[in-house]
Amino acid sequence: MDWTFWAGLIGIAALWGLTQWMFSNRRRSEKTRARDRESADAMLDVDRGKAQSDVWRGL
Repeated sequence: MDWTFWAGLIGIAALWGLTQWMFSNRRRSEKTRARDRESADAMLDVDRGKAQSDVWRGL
């Protein structure tokens, strides 16, 4: 085994580590985005509830 084998092995390991890191960042950002979307939906529901109570209060 010469140095090209070891260089290739290190290169493959580096590429594998890089792809794992990129996919974990992508999953983390998707989870964060989903959480933000849920909180935004909850705030919209609260605003709708307030608007509906104002309509019924005026009658």
